[in-house]
Amino acid sequence: MDPTSFSGADLARLSMSERLRDLSEALRVAVAAEDEGLARRLWALLNTEIPAVRESIVAHVRERGGSWDEVGAVTGLGADDARERFGAVEPARTPDPVASAAALDEWYTRHAGLEPLTAFRDPFSRLLEAFTPSEPHCHICVKYEGTTLPAHAGYPTPPGGHLLDDGVWRVGHGPTPFWPAGTLLIESHRHFLDWSDLDDEESRSIGRLIRRFVGPVREATGAPRVHVFSCMEGAPHFHVWLVPRIGEVPSGRTFIGNPGYCSVSEAESVVAKIRAALELAEEGR
Repeated sequence: MDPTSFSGADLARLSMSERLRDLSEALRVAVAAEDEGLARRLWALLNTEIPAVRESIVAHVRERGGSWDEVGAVTGLGADDARERFGAVEPARTPDPVASAAALDEWYTRHAGLEPLTAFRDPFSRLLEAFTPSEPHCHICVKYEGTTLPAHAGYPTPPGGHLLDDGVWRVGHGPTPFWPAGTLLIESHRHFLDWSDLDDEESRSIGRLIRRFVGPVREATGAPRVHVFSCMEGAPHFHVWLVPRIGEVPSGRTFIGNPGYCSVSEAESVVAKIRAALELAEEGR
């Protein structure tokens, strides 16, 4: 985006969204913060930030062409009281709008879960008049190019490292916020959609690959079942999930809707066990 193409409405939206991001980040951290001094810090934060957020909302409405009647309706103050309260407030302006928009895209994407906005490469920038759409992208392909992605897409180096990367397939642990410890994600190197697009080498190797890993996953996790499924809904790129059913969770198809989650350290520990089980299996052949 060209800095000169940012409209007043764009700049006001940037300012408002930066305020919301900073407040959201502070509140996110506070959710699991130690109690000592927390109440005092939160009260001070809200006393400072809520008025600033309100001012940025008013600036956003005004820069988009909204009248004081509209501001009065939004704030519940009425037009005259809204003008008296906010009329002298100068809207904040970021010195580098391009960098600020990119930072908001990255922040949102990094913290996004499974909400619909994760389908957008530029979830904030797309709202701006200055925005130029980028080319569609595949989460799995760009993951290995270093692009920031939502947590459900995983990371270029999964917890514990890849168990296999042979130039045809990658096998590593799935994203920890959404899958139980021991879940493996098999990804094709080549970009293609589904089973009908497998080439001869991929067709020959995928079955052997699944057979090779299911046993070690079951052994490392103690799971009575390892669910194998592949739908390509999250990314139009061939991948297969191996998901151990662990603990007191419903069996059958309902399990896949909410299979559990784990910490990175738990995933790393189980990956080490899977790796050891693989080595033992290879030695026994």
